[in-house]
Amino acid sequence: MHKIHKYLNVIWFTAVFLGLPVIFTVTLFSEGSLNLTPGLIVFFVLSTFFTSFSNVFLRHQEYLVFPQIIKMLVSIYIAIVGFAAVYKQKGLVSGSDVIHDASTAFYFSVVTWTTLGYGDFQPTESIRWLAALEALLGTLFIPLFLASIIFILQSTQSHNQVSKETK
Repeated sequence: MHKIHKYLNVIWFTAVFLGLPVIFTVTLFSEGSLNLTPGLIVFFVLSTFFTSFSNVFLRHQEYLVFPQIIKMLVSIYIAIVGFAAVYKQKGLVSGSDVIHDASTAFYFSVVTWTTLGYGDFQPTESIRWLAALEALLGTLFIPLFLASIIFILQSTQSHNQVSKETK
């Protein structure tokens, strides 16, 4: 039973962390678009990121931390590309034009995620709340991700120091 669980976990990990980024990227840059639901994107990103975040801080003795960091990076990538795909579908306003361009949508998503907010593009009326949500997620995730890296580095350093002292 343990072997089956291990194989199912590998299949799930491969499908989610290799399949979803590819699907979202293809959706963003292809002409025919898959209709992505913002709620599904947010649910996946929140659940994956916070599961990995809690594994780093609360269960770092049980889990390898490097895969947890990779999961957090992939969830951030999926969030940025997923939001960009929605922006491409719904359009971005530049002056009086509504633009449905993939590279512009990706640029806007990165600028929104990092809360730079240059102001050269704006979301359409129907997705302003989505851009605000993306900015909130970026504001929350960036410090949490950096805190995870710092925690891992400090834990590794203190573990190495204890190992040297016991020798």
